[in-house]
Amino acid sequence: MGGDRKRILFVEDDQDTCRLLASFLTDFEIVSVATKAEGIEKAREGGFALIFMDYYLPDGTGEEACRLIRYFDQLTPVLFITASQTFTETKARSIGAQGTLRKASPTFLDELRHRASELALA
Repeated sequence: MGGDRKRILFVEDDQDTCRLLASFLTDFEIVSVATKAEGIEKAREGGFALIFMDYYLPDGTGEEACRLIRYFDQLTPVLFITASQTFTETKARSIGAQGTLRKASPTFLDELRHRASELALA
């Protein structure tokens, strides 16, 4: 484990994206998984300060995963990182997430770093 560093779970099927995001969040220990099932399993193990969730996953959606995670964990913040234009901030909050970040946004990486610090270190 990473000593005193807080852990963040990335549920994201694109490993290049995971590596890029991890390179911007060096203050955290990053655990990444590629499927909805793996995300739910890791979340169930616990110990994460924050979960970043992609919307589209090979075996379902991040929305489905978030709903299932909320059955056993109502406290760990979940933040969607997505390119989807149809999955809104309002929808994310309605299923228990803290919001969304748009991958295509020109300020995405700055927002990612800010939200990770805000949510995981709170």
